[in-house]
Amino acid sequence: MQFSAEGRVRNASLDVVYPLIRDRMIELVPFLDNVSSIDELERTPRDTGPKILNRWRADAGEVPALARKFVKPEMLEWLDHADWVDAETLVHWRIEAAAFNGLYTCGGTNRIIAQGDDVVIAISGEMKVDPSRIPGLPRLLARKIVPVVESYLVERMKPNMASLGIGVQRFLAAGGK
Repeated sequence: MQFSAEGRVRNASLDVVYPLIRDRMIELVPFLDNVSSIDELERTPRDTGPKILNRWRADAGEVPALARKFVKPEMLEWLDHADWVDAETLVHWRIEAAAFNGLYTCGGTNRIIAQGDDVVIAISGEMKVDPSRIPGLPRLLARKIVPVVESYLVERMKPNMASLGIGVQRFLAAGGK
């Protein structure tokens, strides 16, 4: 399932927003919707931009009734592999389920772009759920459940991704620099 989202930071500079998102994401957690924590696990400096591995934890939230038996809270925790390209102010990312190895594949690109007095965070990606990795899912139900699970996960991710701009805006308004 392909998806896209967009966040906007009003009256902000790319020179402030880009390094904030790249290097200080953990400080943004209190300002982000539906994110309970982010832990930086690895950072590899490179001339082109760092490679970073973060562990994200989402707040539980409501799971659709059809998927409730199969979507566990552990499924809302993921590892984010980020490959930053400073010259283009973008990040290529890939996320993986932290608790259920191979449950899904998901990756994409975030472009951080100056647009007038604002900074836009343009997000695009694709998610695929592997039904054989969902504990307890009978094969006969996979065709019905997998689209629901993919849709649920994407619909949980999109607002969170789009709200990154709002989180940055809140952080800056609270005096963050």
